[in-house]
Amino acid sequence: MFKSLFFVLLAGAVCLAGEFTVSVPVQNAALNVEREGLFTSVTIPGMPSIFAEGSPSLPLMPVRIALPTGCRATSVTVSTQTWENLPGRYDIQPASGCVPISAGIDQTQAKPDAHIYSTNAYYPGTVAELSNSSVFWGIPIAYVTVNPVRWNPVTGNLQVLSELSLAVNYEEDQSIRLISRRTFASESMAMDIVRKLVVNPEGVSESGAQIISHKDYTYGQYVIITHPDYETQAQELADWKTAKGIPTGVYTTAWIQSQYSCTDLQQEMRAFLTDCRDDGTDYVLIFGDDDKVACRDAILVGNSSYTEIAPADLYFVDINDTAPGSDRWNANGNSIWGEVPYPYQYPQPSGYDQVDYHPDLWVGRASVNSSSEADIFVDKVFIYEGIQSVDYFETAPRELRIGYSTGILWSSPYIPGSADAESISTFIPSSVWEEEKLYESNGTNSYQNTINMINAGPHHVFHASHGAETSMYTSYGSSYTTSHIMAQTNIQSGHLPAIWQSISCLIGHLDGYECCGDAWLNSPNGGGFGNFNSRYGFGNFAGPCTGPSEMLCIRFYQDHWTNDIYNLGIAHGTSMDFYSPPCSTYMDWCLKEYNLFGDPELPMWTEVPADLSVTHPASISGTGNVTFTVTAGGSPVNNARVCIQKGDWKTGECYEVGFTDASGQVTLYATPATTGTMSATVWAHNYNTYQGTISVTATAIEDFCEPVGVFAFNPVTPNPAVGSTSLNFSLAAPSQVSIDVYDLGGRKVTTLVNENMQAGSHSMVWNLRDSSGSAVPAGLYQVRLTTPEFTKVNPVMILR
Repeated sequence: MFKSLFFVLLAGAVCLAGEFTVSVPVQNAALNVEREGLFTSVTIPGMPSIFAEGSPSLPLMPVRIALPTGCRATSVTVSTQTWENLPGRYDIQPASGCVPISAGIDQTQAKPDAHIYSTNAYYPGTVAELSNSSVFWGIPIAYVTVNPVRWNPVTGNLQVLSELSLAVNYEEDQSIRLISRRTFASESMAMDIVRKLVVNPEGVSESGAQIISHKDYTYGQYVIITHPDYETQAQELADWKTAKGIPTGVYTTAWIQSQYSCTDLQQEMRAFLTDCRDDGTDYVLIFGDDDKVACRDAILVGNSSYTEIAPADLYFVDINDTAPGSDRWNANGNSIWGEVPYPYQYPQPSGYDQVDYHPDLWVGRASVNSSSEADIFVDKVFIYEGIQSVDYFETAPRELRIGYSTGILWSSPYIPGSADAESISTFIPSSVWEEEKLYESNGTNSYQNTINMINAGPHHVFHASHGAETSMYTSYGSSYTTSHIMAQTNIQSGHLPAIWQSISCLIGHLDGYECCGDAWLNSPNGGGFGNFNSRYGFGNFAGPCTGPSEMLCIRFYQDHWTNDIYNLGIAHGTSMDFYSPPCSTYMDWCLKEYNLFGDPELPMWTEVPADLSVTHPASISGTGNVTFTVTAGGSPVNNARVCIQKGDWKTGECYEVGFTDASGQVTLYATPATTGTMSATVWAHNYNTYQGTISVTATAIEDFCEPVGVFAFNPVTPNPAVGSTSLNFSLAAPSQVSIDVYDLGGRKVTTLVNENMQAGSHSMVWNLRDSSGSAVPAGLYQVRLTTPEFTKVNPVMILR
């Protein structure tokens, strides 16, 4: 078994306790201050506000801070703070709470809280509070809520935070090490995404997981849980994901029930996914509608007037149980899942469930309930990813387009859905993208215009209006229905499946209806994938873009285009995590019932795809190194994922995955046991996938070396290494050569070579010791060869 190399702070040990200071960027330049009748509205776009009825409605700023490996934040205190006074006197609008978008409720202005509004002190009284300390996909993070604006009700003085630094205290807590094993690629991707989300990207640390190869998963990097009726289609999808370097396993609900004994199927699935999470699984697809693979029905409490039980696949995302079956979503044991206090509190006190919200897995659902619908779902994934073998429809040249279909949410106060669309429009990455705006507010929207817009082939569709289980409002007297969705032809006409986001109520009603979300997924000639509400979506009378459902949708596009998060399930999850833990029961409601209808690993296009040029041997004679060179337009493609496969990924002859370096090259070690054909698949974001083959002509073991007369650095061997490993390289000319070894944190472990060397072939052995002569811990290391003319890095896994 691999042992972890991820140790921080104390040499050879995990962290115990400590403190660090972090500077928090504030966004006062984006502050909106507007007069609303007798009161002043203060908002920051994209930020939630204080929703407690009668309290001054002031913005909140979610802040995420990276922590050391295996540590949990215990407190956050203000080190420095600077406030700026806004000129004039202000009477801040009292919060009126949130309202269901389709409930038909007229605005009622909440009465100001008499105690707060008569107090001669700034409100809120705190600058920053620790909301939670948890992990995001295995990476430790402290979640902090900052109050960037404060107000004195007696003097009317309004202040804006212009500078803030926080002291973060932390201590060791091994219970947050939720992932025991994962691949280097998964670890790197998780750390890279967290760097985009936290205020201290330089402080992002490892999960503490043992690094394994792609073929060493127990369950798979991608796990599909399917009803037995759809096992064939699920395996077809799994075969594709595996071929492109994401080993995927298919597990039926019958198998899960035979392995786990819990309260119901949903809890048995959660117990299984706890094991999967521990083993490094990243993606989970639930293959079946609610009547085939049951959703977890969780309780939603918006306020005293709104209580619902709703399907919440967040139950399978937030897997922070300490052991299979412990189920923190039912911590109080009363079988009412997801109970949180009203008014909302965090941490959730005893007597309630312990919902963490933060993503441990990326989960989507294929809400199919027939074999034909299962076929359609798999075909849509294949069409979207552009697999060459799919002949479902001829695919037209791809254009980048987003279409908006919006109505008027409320007339008094006037809140048009087009405001959400205009906010999303600010994140459009380049002029390459086209926009089609159908707004009731300017007279351009109707159900027919929405049908036509979708048939024209947008990549994305955003809808902001009222909705019901089987219809969506477009304009007065006009609704877009499930019948319209089932008749869409955007795919048949040669375009890709579209990705739909909506704030509408009830259109994702998984349980009991063939809802709009089901129709969008199962439309035979059109539709695509999407994120939909299973119950009410919530808005706010404070103004456009201020409701929880609106913020979740807008954040999806911000994370996708601004933070370059392109996997559908990860973009869905990061947009939800930005508002987690929720600042109110309204946000709690919206987080739980906003579900992904689609493939969580689906890589969304952000540019018009280009073709890859891939060179590799047409044939090999037995075991040996196989070098791939990947270019596009004559330039090397960095970080392309290359996979060779012969047989099943777990039990077959050969399954290897690697990533190209800056020169567009990667070398994989092939181990075929028989002659025949080995598949070779190369994937890179925004490129058409390369699918090729390599003939295995013999099974004799032959060594493969780079030719003498060129600069080359062959893969280290053996790899993994136990006692020592050999380094073989060649120089085209006499050169100054350095060979250094680095750990995953970028720290230099040792220098093996630093001298002038003659042209020709060279070989040396590393004894797996650091510069002090001590044996290095087990884990993954990078060996870097550098000359003035050439640089290359090769990984080596060390076992102890």
